[in-house]
Amino acid sequence: MKVIKKGEGEPELVVVGSVHGDEPAGKKAIEKILQEDIEFRKPVKFIIANEKALEEGERSLEADLNSSFPGDPDSDLHEERLAAEITEHVEDRIVVDLHTTRSTEDAFVNIKNLEEETKELVKASGVENSACFPSESGVLIEMASSAILVETGPQGTENAAKKSFEVLKNFLSCRGFIEGECSRSDPTFFRYFETVEGDWEFQAENFQKVGKGEVYAKRGDEELVAEEDFYPVLMSTNGYEGKLGYKAHKAD
Repeated sequence: MKVIKKGEGEPELVVVGSVHGDEPAGKKAIEKILQEDIEFRKPVKFIIANEKALEEGERSLEADLNSSFPGDPDSDLHEERLAAEITEHVEDRIVVDLHTTRSTEDAFVNIKNLEEETKELVKASGVENSACFPSESGVLIEMASSAILVETGPQGTENAAKKSFEVLKNFLSCRGFIEGECSRSDPTFFRYFETVEGDWEFQAENFQKVGKGEVYAKRGDEELVAEEDFYPVLMSTNGYEGKLGYKAHKAD
């Protein structure tokens, strides 16, 4: 784990990249921000999380880091010890956690609640869609006072690294940590309600409504037909093994 602090004073914001070793975009975005000639008006702490897994090009070495929080400093598992170290840095802080995905080309934001402060963080990211997964456990953003997890595009691509940098720089500008252009979004918020298991060929589009009675996935002669209106979130043919993705409703 590498920790870099910029600006004077105790940071209220922690930016975390590359929790998973096969997602280098977060690391690249942080390094690019640090290489630029930027004056930090308010202090920020940057963490490049799972350096050992990054070196191996593996998602994790012994456990999924983003399922290991708050961690255990005495664990035999690398990721559980690392989770405990990271938790000390992010508790009672605002957190931006940069990730990539295999499920969609477009950036989106995962959040743990629909509180106004969380919504404001999403708006500062400039990203248009955000999904709330309130029942998750063991993930980094649950350790923070307020947090967003930004998925910036296809895993392992330069486009994802570029988007990670753009989102990060925009967020820092919008929240007054650095001087620069700020583009706030007017995002649509969704609330998760169901996981769709199994390997399927996805037939719809993420964040676009699937109406009751519409076919949204196929497998050979089998079809999945919507029993009610819903919005697909992170659904894809090849994004997960044994899982199509998630169903959500629009949040109030």
